Amino acid sequence: MRFVMRLLAFVVVILAAFWFSVRNGSEIVNVVLPFLRIRAPLPLVVFACILGGMGLSGLLAWRAERRARRLADRAASARRAYEPPVAAEFPPEVESPADVESPAAAEPADPPERSEPSPLL
Repeated sequence: MRFVMRLLAFVVVILAAFWFSVRNGSEIVNVVLPFLRIRAPLPLVVFACILGGMGLSGLLAWRAERRARRLADRAASARRAYEPPVAAEFPPEVESPADVESPAAAEPADPPERSEPSPLL
């Protein structure tokens, strides 16, 4: 049902944009910028503003995502820097392949401890 409502809303928006373009297609507007003056049809100006806004919004979201990833990477590297190193335990002697049990026969070990997720993510 939600899909039908969204589709219906999308169709209404498209029809409204078409109606706006037909009604105002002959309107010419002047867009005065600091070093530039543009004379263009009103629907084209509105369309360009919508596309520009979408592009600016996408650029700002991309920049914020990069900043958040950088901050999360810094937090993770700082957390790793303060963790004590794990002592590696090696077996005292190397076993021959005939003495090694298959992994399926071995009892499952305790699951590794999970660290809490970063509050930045």
